[in-house]
Amino acid sequence: MRNKARKAAGILTVVFLLLTAAIIYTHGVMARKDAMHDRFLATGREAIRFLSSYSKALTGGFRMKEGSNVASFYSESYSVRGRGDWVFEQEPAQAGVSVFRLKPVGHRDYSKADRQAEVVRYLTSIKSIDHVELKINLIENVDFDRAVVLTVKFVLDGTDAGDRLFEDRFFYRWHLANEGTKSEHDWKIVKDELVEGVRVAGDGHAFLDVDPETIGIDYKHQRDPKLDVKSPSAHSAFIMGHAFGGVSTVDYNNDGRPDIFFADGRRSRLYRNDGITPSGQIRFTDVTHEAGLDGIDQATAGIFADVDNDGFPDLLVLRYLAPNKLFHNNGDGTFTDRSAEMGLDFIGTSTSACFLDYDRDGYVDLYVAQYGDAFHDSPRLPFFAQNAKPNRLFHNERGRRFKDVTEQSGTGDTGWSLAVACDDYDGDGFPDIAVANDFGRKNLYHNNHDGSFTEMAKHAGVLDFGGGMGVAFADVDDDGYLDLYTSNVNTNQRWYGEEVTINQYIRNVSRTKWAFLDAGEYWKLYQLLGPQWVKLGRQVGEGNSLFHNNGNGTFTKLEESQTNRAGWSWGVVFFDMDNSTKLDIYAANGWISNAPNTDL
Repeated sequence: MRNKARKAAGILTVVFLLLTAAIIYTHGVMARKDAMHDRFLATGREAIRFLSSYSKALTGGFRMKEGSNVASFYSESYSVRGRGDWVFEQEPAQAGVSVFRLKPVGHRDYSKADRQAEVVRYLTSIKSIDHVELKINLIENVDFDRAVVLTVKFVLDGTDAGDRLFEDRFFYRWHLANEGTKSEHDWKIVKDELVEGVRVAGDGHAFLDVDPETIGIDYKHQRDPKLDVKSPSAHSAFIMGHAFGGVSTVDYNNDGRPDIFFADGRRSRLYRNDGITPSGQIRFTDVTHEAGLDGIDQATAGIFADVDNDGFPDLLVLRYLAPNKLFHNNGDGTFTDRSAEMGLDFIGTSTSACFLDYDRDGYVDLYVAQYGDAFHDSPRLPFFAQNAKPNRLFHNERGRRFKDVTEQSGTGDTGWSLAVACDDYDGDGFPDIAVANDFGRKNLYHNNHDGSFTEMAKHAGVLDFGGGMGVAFADVDDDGYLDLYTSNVNTNQRWYGEEVTINQYIRNVSRTKWAFLDAGEYWKLYQLLGPQWVKLGRQVGEGNSLFHNNGNGTFTKLEESQTNRAGWSWGVVFFDMDNSTKLDIYAANGWISNAPNTDL
């Protein structure tokens, strides 16, 4: 018995020592990886300062019409064999807008003096500069304290010698070398490559900027004051506090003229289109009060559809953490609140919706997107958040009421949804549903013709991870199949999403309780992406996506469509700007900038 006890004690001792050694080893490995990540982050910050100084030198060089300031950023050993000159080649103009591609011409070697002369030629061709910035696109390779290879986004807005407004958007690959010491870095460009470059120029008169007040529209957007609080989820509250608002156009009184509805955080407004006056100017009248629509706050969207087939469009107002509203169009210029009667007065985190007749019974049904609760929740996984309220599908009971059929339809995804679009992407005669989720993926629900839907985003090739804000269907190439455009965030911090940072994120999570609590979500993510999940950091910051419909239920991302870099995008829409019969894209974008401009 004693021998058995001693043997068991010995085994336990060995196991304990092995576990201790494993823990010490793991801790050491993680510490080394942590240190590597810290050095990567520090290198990125140094590169940001380098680019900021470069842009200031470029502006100074423009004022003095010389290139020595910019040349100081290049090494004396700068040399690029066969580089050639970078010159603009004009492409056919479209709608009065000229497009030029920056391309290498010739194969002569380039020295520092050649590069300085090229900078001077560029600056002397510009009449004025309104804005210039350089940002890291990607850090491609790092040899700490010695060398860095990165792609750089260069943007310059100004006027050219012909007084045309223009924007240059170039991408370079810069090879930097540290010509200082290990403790005092002095980065210099030793080699550069042109990745791509485009200039867009025009007279700026394609659209006329009209002061809304001169045509009767005195609306000014106001935030929801209820979100002016410090919440446990400050980031989410910050986003929702500024994201309220939307605009819809509709002929609500059937007079043949489009009217305008503004959804607002404090007071939503309806403006009637009174047509063109004898002086030739269009006029609108604020009819919010007389239409019975006064007092609508916390509104995120206003969507019109004829829900009872009486020939007049009714109004659905989505509201955030407040009862949604359905107003029946009485046909006489007024509306009546029938929210409770129609079963749509639920309190949710509604952000977007679309009407669709998913069962083809002749009555439009309704799909409503839900976001997270900014007062109580944060996205659990910043790139795959699944802890919002479920989206909801309502069946129209022949114009008398809407019935919640979310569960049986299989459409209740819990992503942080911001936009939805409904259309028949596979041409089977039944409308499908696309959803853009903030902090995550896209959803594509295929209509099964029996009241249920199947989520097909992975199969269709449109998972499109990112900060999803908008989504729209349209046939951009006239092949008879609806293509898909999604809007996301094109961030200047995309470089930070390299694999080294994703791995650091995982190590940080592994040290907390969330490694266990969110294990199921990480497994779902792995099932969607497999080992490619480590590249997620790059994807979520690369911007908008245009997907071509292959006609077989799948899509192909058009990587070279030049439609992804639209900044911090929100709503998107297709329209024919110049009546060319070819669809163009408008993408609303923007966010609140810090001072100095260091935001995403």
